[in-house]
Amino acid sequence: MKRIKKLAAAMLTAIMMMTMTVTAYAAGNCTLTVNVKTGEGVPTQTLKDQTINLYKLFDVTESKSGETTNYAYTVNTATGYKSALTNVLGNKVNENSKDEDFANAVSTLGKNDATEVQNFANKFTTYALQNSLVATKTSGKIAESKTSYEFTKLDAGYYLVYVTGGKEIQSSLVTVDDTTNTVNLKTEAPSITKTADKDTVSIGQVVKYTVTGSIPDTTGYDQYQYQYIIHDELSNGLDFVNDADGTPVSDNAVKVAVAFTEAGIIDGGQAPTTAALSGTGNRIMALDLSTWVKANQTNKGKSFTVTYYAKVNKDAEVKEQNKAQLEYGNKPGETTTTTPSEAKTPTYPLDINKIKKGSDEKLAGAKFRLYSSEADAKANDESKAIKVSPVVADVAGNYVVDPASTTTEFESVKSIEGKGYNLHVNGLEAKDYWLVETKAPDGFNKLTNPIKVTITKTTDAEWTVSKDGTVENDKIIDVENSTGSLLPSTGGAGVIVFAGVAILLVFGVVVSFIRDKRKAC
Repeated sequence: MKRIKKLAAAMLTAIMMMTMTVTAYAAGNCTLTVNVKTGEGVPTQTLKDQTINLYKLFDVTESKSGETTNYAYTVNTATGYKSALTNVLGNKVNENSKDEDFANAVSTLGKNDATEVQNFANKFTTYALQNSLVATKTSGKIAESKTSYEFTKLDAGYYLVYVTGGKEIQSSLVTVDDTTNTVNLKTEAPSITKTADKDTVSIGQVVKYTVTGSIPDTTGYDQYQYQYIIHDELSNGLDFVNDADGTPVSDNAVKVAVAFTEAGIIDGGQAPTTAALSGTGNRIMALDLSTWVKANQTNKGKSFTVTYYAKVNKDAEVKEQNKAQLEYGNKPGETTTTTPSEAKTPTYPLDINKIKKGSDEKLAGAKFRLYSSEADAKANDESKAIKVSPVVADVAGNYVVDPASTTTEFESVKSIEGKGYNLHVNGLEAKDYWLVETKAPDGFNKLTNPIKVTITKTTDAEWTVSKDGTVENDKIIDVENSTGSLLPSTGGAGVIVFAGVAILLVFGVVVSFIRDKRKAC
């Protein structure tokens, strides 16, 4: 009987060993893929110039009992990790607590993505940055513009994932084992967006630009050298001005207005009111908000706007696009520059092909005015016409909108080399216009009614042009003039000839009458 009991006990032990195994992961055999934050309302993110740091809080071993998996955690023995956990977990543990006490303290914080769990991750990150805790693994500064980064040859463990320079600290926690391990970042890198108050523009208009950003978390950065600078570069078709009235800039600086978007926020510092200008034509702006950002760490994560103005000049083109970039980082020489945010404000041309009706013959000498109102066009009120100036002084055929000009007429030429038109006016915004012919070419009849021209923006780089409601596929308005045969007139040489013939006929009749009368006598 005793022998049978021993045999049964041995068999039971064997069965238990078969149903419960303990896995000790091979050192350096695990992989973790870190992805950028994505989702609705999240700007396009990349990891370029970012650094991802991994902090292994616990080592992990795994045991399986049937379908159940159990994990055993031991505190990372690297210098400073137990002290960091003790500090962050507060009165739940102390330096003398056992490994399972630390693991239980984290486990009881809540379920996945619970607020307390996220707070724990953020507090640990803050402590690590402020106390220079050495990361277990680091990506270093990522040079490529990509949306994920893979760590290889990791030991199994419970890791905190932190990416430097986020808008705010929002670290991620993940258990890494020998399966496929992926974590999605919860924080966004600092970024800005630039918008304009107009979709399309005409020469002479003033555009209001708004750059939107948010106060970043500068924890762990050198507070004396932290950089946060907004750079903006205008195209040749725009000039910085100080206000909506187009007041010119002076002293290589442009006026700006910086303000929080939410009401009731107490500004922790004094924001700059001007930004430095440089480059050809003073079209490069640099607004240094470093000091202001550091003074507003109590408002980190809060949105703010920067507004400023630019005026459209005669060099404006359809491809007008203006980019703003954010430079931020620990100190000069170690900063990150974000992908440019573009605000596109195109301006459009009006191309006219002035031709003889029923042919392709181009006609020179036709003069036109352009109006924004049909009533003004029908009245041909010169004071209401759009002002223009020739691109080359006193040379017809090529014009630009020019609010400072006194000229309202533009004139066609015989041809413009390489073009399908013979009259060009640049610098119009997308809307309805009315084209009035004020003088026809010599020998041709002037148009009696205005032509409705509609310019419509379709995309940032494409547009359509319509003539009296019909789209012109080549974006060129054909304007025909007619001429006819010589009409009847009076007082010409033909009348004299007819009169002479009539006199001769009458004289002949008289002579014949006299002759016949004499014969009768």
